[in-house]
Amino acid sequence: MATAQSRLERRETEALLEERSGLEKHCCHCGSTAVRRWGKTRTQLQRWRCSDCGKTFSSATGTLVERVHRRDGMAAVAKDMMARQPQPCRALAAALGVDKMTVWRWRTRLLAALGDVGQSGLKGIVEADETYFRESRKGSREWVRHQRAPSRHPKPPRLRWRDYDRQGIPLPRGLSRWQIPVLVTRDRGGATAANRLRSTRLREIAQSLTPRLARDAMLCTDAAGVYRTYANRTGRAIEQVNTSLNQRVRANGVYHIQNVNAFHARFKEFMQPFRGPATKYLDGYVAWMLMRDANAQSSDGANPIFVRAL
Repeated sequence: MATAQSRLERRETEALLEERSGLEKHCCHCGSTAVRRWGKTRTQLQRWRCSDCGKTFSSATGTLVERVHRRDGMAAVAKDMMARQPQPCRALAAALGVDKMTVWRWRTRLLAALGDVGQSGLKGIVEADETYFRESRKGSREWVRHQRAPSRHPKPPRLRWRDYDRQGIPLPRGLSRWQIPVLVTRDRGGATAANRLRSTRLREIAQSLTPRLARDAMLCTDAAGVYRTYANRTGRAIEQVNTSLNQRVRANGVYHIQNVNAFHARFKEFMQPFRGPATKYLDGYVAWMLMRDANAQSSDGANPIFVRAL
């Protein structure tokens, strides 16, 4: 029964690939329209050959599923990424009958397809606020290399997070370079954008906000001075609420940042089962969360992550 289900999913995946590609009309190498059928691939996709450049291709050529033999498994990973609670790599690998590292590679490849997720042209009242994630070097071998060869590998700049508890060392308090900021902007229509910042200085804030906001958009932020400075220098209207004084809303509930803070809460809840993924993958997780949030109420049967991978 499992084999029949796997075959059905594979046929559905290949059909979606052929439907979405449209590569039979031109060569993906040189752009020529002088193409003809040239047999089948090992996964039974139609292969094409260009009469001008002599190269062959299929509907998978040039996509993120190129050279992936278990495309049905990759589609299952994409489906799991949009589930209410995504499974850990080990559990999903056991269900698919593959190695856990295979699932991890598929997931990272799908995350690469989400690099430009997020909306621009936010209009009306646009809430902006940053949230922070603890810096993580999960998978790094820096401490192992240092212990094996201290003369060749310098001591890492901080202890592993678990060592703070084990050795009874106080954790760094407040905001520091070990807290990675993620700026989230969201208008009242639900359009959202987010990205990781290198710092919360004016230059970084300006580079993140300016491409996203419509010309007549009004900013609504907390009382951080960097947003006021940005608004003054760009001539943009801004309203601020002082959350440190327990001020949540102003002007009879018109001005607040509760929508963006609610997104922060959903984001933190989504990240919790992953137990602090490595910071180098944080951009991918931000895009993943944006895709999940944008399609939370979608009734379209096509998986938006797998479609982008094609």
